[in-house]
Amino acid sequence: MDALTFHQRQSLKSIFDSVASPNPSGSPSVGFKQLGFLLRAQGVFSTESEIRDMISEVDTTGSGTMGYEEFANLMSRSIKAEAEPFEEITDAFDQIGDGTWVTKVTIKSAIESLGVPITDEEVDEMLAEADVDNNGKISREDFKFLMEQRHKNLDKQLTNS
Repeated sequence: MDALTFHQRQSLKSIFDSVASPNPSGSPSVGFKQLGFLLRAQGVFSTESEIRDMISEVDTTGSGTMGYEEFANLMSRSIKAEAEPFEEITDAFDQIGDGTWVTKVTIKSAIESLGVPITDEEVDEMLAEADVDNNGKISREDFKFLMEQRHKNLDKQLTNS
């Protein structure tokens, strides 16, 4: 966590405080539901098992939850991680679409196949955000643009807070 800037630490603390709830000892903590919510808010759709694994990587107390320091440690890894290569992003696009387009049905199906519940409204929001030409489908270029924007927005939020 030492590599984080002052503003990034402040932003992480604010995020942590907004979702943390008291654990049995009364200290604020974040569990898998809160972490899942935060990840989904950033467009990251992980299974319950993956989220629990993330927590266990930093959970120094074995409680299944994270205090602020553990949370900041986990988040700092994500912040400093290199962006996923676009070849991998387009491979994911090909797996859920026909190689040219992704539709509302294929987006919802792909997310639900990960064990993550998603409403039609949430899919509509994703589609509206990525569907640059408003044709009800996401092209490979729209998808790449969305992934680039999400990465830039996360970096901007954490450096400008």
